[in-house]
Amino acid sequence: MLPVASYYDDVVQVALTAVSAVLMVISVNAYRRRRDGRYLLLMFAFVLLCVGSASTTILELFVGAGPATVQLMELYLNPSVELLMGVSFLVALLWSSKTRRRAGLAFAATIIAVAVVASAAYVSSTGASALAPLPAGCVRPADGFLIVGSSLGYNDSIVHGAPVKPWPILDVANGSDVAITVCNTYAQPLGFQVAHYLDDKIEAIGPGQALTVSFLADETGTFVIYCSVLSPIHVYLQGGEVNVVSGQAG
Repeated sequence: MLPVASYYDDVVQVALTAVSAVLMVISVNAYRRRRDGRYLLLMFAFVLLCVGSASTTILELFVGAGPATVQLMELYLNPSVELLMGVSFLVALLWSSKTRRRAGLAFAATIIAVAVVASAAYVSSTGASALAPLPAGCVRPADGFLIVGSSLGYNDSIVHGAPVKPWPILDVANGSDVAITVCNTYAQPLGFQVAHYLDDKIEAIGPGQALTVSFLADETGTFVIYCSVLSPIHVYLQGGEVNVVSGQAG
């Protein structure tokens, strides 16, 4: 069973999504009462805020999105939404009767430019299968385990059906010293914890970094490997297991 703290960031993200939805409704009502360009831009910005927040929540809390969908949303759609949201707020602040034409044209040009750049970036990367290089120190320790984090989760956990199906699975003998090297080839920090053994603090691994953790397996049972660091693939990092068995591990 995962500690309650491991879900803290998820609760915050859900709360942010709820707040953004409320702000979106308020901005829509404001524009309906006063149909002005500035209110239209503010409404557009809050709609984008809600869309971006909701998409992040969906990626973090719901299982089923494949790796291609995760990559599309986190590398292209979400950054484009955030950029357009920022531009909307900026143009709304600069909006006036004298500058509304120029501001409107600039905003339209920004939307077109973002769409073109994001589409070109996505098309150019489609089908690319090159893997990110392993960080320095990303080697399996003697008689230990190596776990690599990528856009596919830990050791391709998405492909293995995590978190519905446990992955990765580490089998160790009771009374043995366990060493695990965790590498991060992903674009964002990832967390690594093991219930009972490594749940007293968050072990965060930054992009391009490797971390080695160790503990004495002094209690038999199945202990969950989980993540407490919020990221678009957060949900796929909750299904690993360390199986501590009596005698020699298989």
